[in-house]
Amino acid sequence: ETEKEEKLLSKKSLEFQTKIDSLLFSEYQKIRDNVKNGLAIVAVERGAAGGSYFTIPPQMQMEIAARQKIITDEHSGRILVDSELATEEKEKMSKFFKSKK
Repeated sequence: ETEKEEKLLSKKSLEFQTKIDSLLFSEYQKIRDNVKNGLAIVAVERGAAGGSYFTIPPQMQMEIAARQKIITDEHSGRILVDSELATEEKEKMSKFFKSKK
C-alpha cells in the first residue's frame, strides 16, 4: 500500500515540477538530499521547528504565519510553514489517497 502511495506521489511530483520555478525546485531538492528523513518542509509546532526542534522567535513565527515569503530554519535549512497550513495539506493528501483507492 505504501508503495502505491509512493508511486502516486512521484507521479504528482513530476507534474508539479514543470509548474514550479526551476531554481526553487532545485533548492528544494538540495534540502531533501541533505536532511536525514527527507523532509524539506516542516511545520512550526509549539514554537519549535519540526525538523530541528529549536525554538523559533515570536517575530519569525508571525512572518511564517503571514505566508508572504519562504523562510528556512537556520539550524536545519528546512523550509518552515505554520501548523495550520500543514494540517490543511495533510487533509488534502488524505482525501487524495481516499479517492485513488
